[in-house]
Amino acid sequence: MAFGLFWGRAGAPLLLGRPGVWFGLLLGVLAYPFAQIWLHEELTRAVLDIVAENIGASAMRDQVALVGLVPAIVAGYADEFAKLVMLLVVGFVMARPSNPRAVTAAAIAPTAGYALFAAQLTLTNALHADLPAADLAFAFSREWAWISLQFGTAYMLARGWLAGRLTAYVLLAGVLHTAAAYTATLDDIGWHSAVVTLVLALVGLLAFSWGASLIPAGRR
Repeated sequence: MAFGLFWGRAGAPLLLGRPGVWFGLLLGVLAYPFAQIWLHEELTRAVLDIVAENIGASAMRDQVALVGLVPAIVAGYADEFAKLVMLLVVGFVMARPSNPRAVTAAAIAPTAGYALFAAQLTLTNALHADLPAADLAFAFSREWAWISLQFGTAYMLARGWLAGRLTAYVLLAGVLHTAAAYTATLDDIGWHSAVVTLVLALVGLLAFSWGASLIPAGRR
């Protein structure tokens, strides 16, 4: 609800008349499956194999909360890396814009395709699983939180472009994304679904509001 209320004031300019924006939206949709397979699954598996070789599989089973940081960090920075690459590609298509509105749109367009495709896939699976009403409500709430987080971190990448400090803002976005991804481990160790959903919602809202505040000229 807070995300919806903030969007009218802090939401990214759509600039629907620009072909580069529509290209970015399509790019985000097409990039999602590849990012999940190559950047998430394969990289996470490789890192966990290295960890298992060094500390042992039994130790990993005993340290679920600590080991859960590995896939969270991989997921967080893999997504931000994918969004950064998409931002650079869309920026190139849009002839490397320097206008804050155009740069913000170049960051948000592929992120929208990426995040909305992910939400559609997750919610379709949840609906087909015939979950209880409460679990279905949690699933919808979590996807809104993820969309908020993805858009918020996209703002940070846009700010990094505008300020010439992409590395710093990618690192900042990755920290927030890692915190959100770690909620999957909270689920695994037995936290109540309502608490996990609340934590994810708070991180998502923080990312969105913080990211939007970095681009005050975005709606001018």
